[in-house]
Amino acid sequence: MASEQPKAARTDATDASAPEMTVETALEHARRAFALKKYEQAVEYYATALELQTKKHGEDAPETANLYFSYGKALLENAISQASVLGKEQPENGDEAEGKPSGAGANGKGPILSFSGDADEGVLLFGQAAIAEEEGDEEDAEGEDGEPEDDFNAAWEVLELARAIYEKGKDQDEEVKMKLAETYIALGDVSLETEKFDQAITDYTEGLTLKLDLLPISSRQIAEAHYKLSIVLDLTSGRLSDAILHAEKALESVDARLAELRDGINGKLLPAPIREAKTDKKGKGKAVGSGVHADSVHHLTKSQMEAEIKECEGLKEDLALKVEELKTTPSEPTESAPAMAARALDAELNAKPISIPGQPAVVNDLTSLVVKKKKTAEVDAPAKRRADDGEDAGSPTAKKAKLEEDAQS
Repeated sequence: MASEQPKAARTDATDASAPEMTVETALEHARRAFALKKYEQAVEYYATALELQTKKHGEDAPETANLYFSYGKALLENAISQASVLGKEQPENGDEAEGKPSGAGANGKGPILSFSGDADEGVLLFGQAAIAEEEGDEEDAEGEDGEPEDDFNAAWEVLELARAIYEKGKDQDEEVKMKLAETYIALGDVSLETEKFDQAITDYTEGLTLKLDLLPISSRQIAEAHYKLSIVLDLTSGRLSDAILHAEKALESVDARLAELRDGINGKLLPAPIREAKTDKKGKGKAVGSGVHADSVHHLTKSQMEAEIKECEGLKEDLALKVEELKTTPSEPTESAPAMAARALDAELNAKPISIPGQPAVVNDLTSLVVKKKKTAEVDAPAKRRADDGEDAGSPTAKKAKLEEDAQS
């Protein structure tokens, strides 16, 4: 506590001399902190900006949607970084971290697949299923306070608020529709991190559908959405074929991007299509946002195109390897592992069927075994079953009983 008092005193002194915090200044600090990967600071500044904004406009106002989205992204990144620090993805020692290959993920399992051109914002390419299985077998390393899990939950709730607001305006503005798509992708990221794979599939699919309506197939955002969907499908039982399909579509998207970039270098790039403003049933025009196609090849210089061609060639090679990896994955068994083990044990021991919750019990008919044993001892097995109901007068047992009765009389 003694060390905290001087810090508090310095903060008070700074606050006294500093100008009053506004939404603009809080946002400036938040964006700078986020860019520097100081996510905890970014969360605090975004929270301050959001508090000021909601006081002015209300919690459900369209003006707050972008702040909710940015705040949710900061919470998500902070939760991921905290989980890494607490050991969920941290290497065992510093030497291993220093010796990790360039471009490897935070856990050293494989290279980062970057669709945005920034390796720090990429998606881990290899070993996703193995990582999820390892993490599922271990206790969560967040500690007793569970702060990362709290941040994941908070990120979900805040992003849901943004999604609800964007939903209301998606038909009026393409930029709002794009923000809605990005929000769905972010929600999918939260679900993927918390291993809620079914929800992640739903949100990634929604985001991809919206982006396909707004962007050309050559957009790197399309490739990224397909690939993220492929990851979570690979982690879901029975969805391997779908995972392969979306990985292949991600590869097709990168191929289309490369073709456009080469056309741009050679001066053969077609003019950007003119998107006419749409009108609704009431005759009102719908805004066509210029920021929707921010990653268009038409916005790049020749040197930028050359640099991106090199990136995309590496990206294509990595994706091709990923597709091949998925295609060589062993086919998934139609029966669960516990059920298969129970069936094998039951067959080995000829014991009572082992019941697996949620599945019908396996019943082994041992009648044939009993009949075979009786046939070795008695030729006529059906006669024995009738004798159980009532003994035949002509049987040896009945004859013996009759002789004894005669002797007594």
